[in-house]
Amino acid sequence: MSIFLQTLYEGIINGSALALIAMGIALVWGVMGILSFSQGEFLMIAMFAAYYLNLYLGLDPILSLPFCMIIMFCIGYFIYKLIIARALRGPVLGQRLITFALSMVLINMALLFFSGDFKTIREVAISGSVDLGVIIVAKNKLVPFVISMIVAAFMFWFLNKTRIGKAIRATSMNKTAAGLVGIDSEKAYAFAFGLSAAIAGAAGCALTYYYYVYPSVGANFQLFGFIAVVMGGFGSIPGALLGGMIMGIADSLTGVYFSPSFKYVGICVAFLLIVQFKPKGLFGGK
Repeated sequence: MSIFLQTLYEGIINGSALALIAMGIALVWGVMGILSFSQGEFLMIAMFAAYYLNLYLGLDPILSLPFCMIIMFCIGYFIYKLIIARALRGPVLGQRLITFALSMVLINMALLFFSGDFKTIREVAISGSVDLGVIIVAKNKLVPFVISMIVAAFMFWFLNKTRIGKAIRATSMNKTAAGLVGIDSEKAYAFAFGLSAAIAGAAGCALTYYYYVYPSVGANFQLFGFIAVVMGGFGSIPGALLGGMIMGIADSLTGVYFSPSFKYVGICVAFLLIVQFKPKGLFGGK
């Protein structure tokens, strides 16, 4: 039983990081109908930002988290105004592929400026482990879980209770109708894209606690983030959170009870089972 509980705990912790990526992807798709292939690269930029803030200023990733989120929000907002807004006026295929091209540019820029070496933060404020008897809790791995819960709660509050959040939701439902009641859809789109980048910023700071930093690190999380979004239902923030958790649990259970080489098979089986019975995802409606 202790092995099962430990495996379940590790799965939830790993899934929380995927959930952070998935929430940003779900937000962009839900509002603009664009698949954000650049979400993984936003994560990568945030990880490098957290790394260098620690290296030169001595800031722990937790302390640098608000700075990284603000930086990433500004980058996302600027990218929307410069690139995405123009793509939205073009053909649908161009809209779908523009963020993929952006991801390639960001990866190669990172290789140019930061090299392909693996980097890691050697000392973090939250470290060590606690033996609870049935499971051993690694404190550093609790960081992404706590951050994902806070981000999910914030997103729920923001989209449902704030004026700009309600404007984003209204624009996602019907852009024309939202414009007729005085909502600036362009502002809502730009804010949503910036917010998705800020979520990636939070994920980047969390992952630097125990993960290596390198230019293509985002690609590992991007693919699984898409799968989590499909599991939960396109455009659903709670669905993205749950989808990420399910993927993390499936990964851990398969790796422990079968073989580490089959852990991705477990994720694919979970994905196929969900879309078989809920083709639009767990929160995607009928």
